[in-house]
Amino acid sequence: MAVDNDTSGWRELSIEGLESIDGSAVPFRLIANRFKSSSPDCEAFIHDPLGALLAAQEVGELNGFGLEPDWRVATLIVNHHRPLNPTHLYAMATIDADEKTVGVTMVKKIND
Repeated sequence: MAVDNDTSGWRELSIEGLESIDGSAVPFRLIANRFKSSSPDCEAFIHDPLGALLAAQEVGELNGFGLEPDWRVATLIVNHHRPLNPTHLYAMATIDADEKTVGVTMVKKIND
């Protein structure tokens, strides 16, 4: 069982239900992580998402994604109006190797 306020690490999420009936492959893979707010890995991800993903790939946490330093990243913080001191920051990223892009969505969990 996870300890409150911990970082979960990157997990690939299944998107197999999104395939088209014409056999077209889904053009991206989806990963997610729960960061402990203000932890060093959370801060690294907020300030340099691609760098943090490359570091996770380097230690084997993201095998088979083929991320490179020249990829482009787009980010969205869903509830950006919230302060930067929530309990957790949830991050989801779509990784498209063909386009060499990463789309990052972040959601802050507010302290209850």
